[in-house]
Amino acid sequence: MIIITTYCHISTKYIPYFFQKIFILSTVLLIFNLSISNLTAQFNDTLSLKYKNSKIIIITKNNETNEWIFNDEEIKTEEFNHSLRLGISYGNLQLNNISLLRGNNDFSAIPYNKFNSSNFKFNLYLKSFKLKNDLFKIFVGLGLEKNKLNLGYNSLNIVRDSLVFFNLNRLNVKRNNLNHHFLNIPINLSWIPIKKKNKNLKTQIELTNHFLWYGKNNLRYNDGDQVYNYFVKNDFFFENYYLSGCFKIIWKNIGAYLQTNLTNYSTLFPNIYNYSYGITLCL
Repeated sequence: MIIITTYCHISTKYIPYFFQKIFILSTVLLIFNLSISNLTAQFNDTLSLKYKNSKIIIITKNNETNEWIFNDEEIKTEEFNHSLRLGISYGNLQLNNISLLRGNNDFSAIPYNKFNSSNFKFNLYLKSFKLKNDLFKIFVGLGLEKNKLNLGYNSLNIVRDSLVFFNLNRLNVKRNNLNHHFLNIPINLSWIPIKKKNKNLKTQIELTNHFLWYGKNNLRYNDGDQVYNYFVKNDFFFENYYLSGCFKIIWKNIGAYLQTNLTNYSTLFPNIYNYSYGITLCL
């Protein structure tokens, strides 16, 4: 049996605020969509057509352009970048005793399977900004993320302000995961390092604000002919908010990523760090 006690008393009662957070997420999405619609309505409605050496210009009543002036140069219309972009990442999740920038030091206070623990995130980038002649771009959006720790044959229990693990080697465990779900606000800086030679290679640095949605422990095991399902919703002493940093290298639409937390991740373990690495898609 493993007993882990927090450094100070913290209530283990967790209220997920499911409907409240769904309402907030829907409201933010609605505001973004309305903003995009308003800006799209301001597009220039002048249509320029070329036919061999001639040019036809069609102008609506509301357009203030002088329709009697014809230039040899093409008429340039202002472009507005309103396209939505998707980012999907999946990789392995591990825990560390120190910051990944200082090295690798395995975290053993929580017994988990390193090979079957994972990180999955889905980001929708709603707004982009161009910097320095389109060399740099900043994307801002919303996303969802799931961190899954595979606890193997270790049953997780909360006793007051402690986490207690019991060994389940005698049972036929089918599933035993500690999951944390987050609502994210990512801020992504993207640039092309060798634009003149290759535009397919992109690098990105992403800062993500993680807001804890809910935590859940799923346990399923067989005892003889009986199948038992056990689950508990709780924050499990993880922070309601933390900031992470991510570095990505992308070739065309697929690449690799490395992510780690930059602020405290757990109230029970002040020095714990998570890091994940895997593949990422940019659509």
